[in-house]
Amino acid sequence: MTDTVPSTGTTGAAPLTTEEIDLAITVAAVAVGVARRAEERCPSAENAQRVAHAVAAVDALLDQRLASV
Repeated sequence: MTDTVPSTGTTGAAPLTTEEIDLAITVAAVAVGVARRAEERCPSAENAQRVAHAVAAVDALLDQRLASV
């Protein structure tokens, strides 16, 4: 299975606009919900790690959004 949250790295690319960051936050928040539901249905270390990665992605995007204000 692939990662539930795509990489948000922009190495060498133009900075993301506020609207792009907001969209990425929305998508990442949905991924958190999906990962949490998978963890509820089938508790495992792998699913717990997916939840942690999804939450970390949202946190990183929120930090990026706050830095752009």
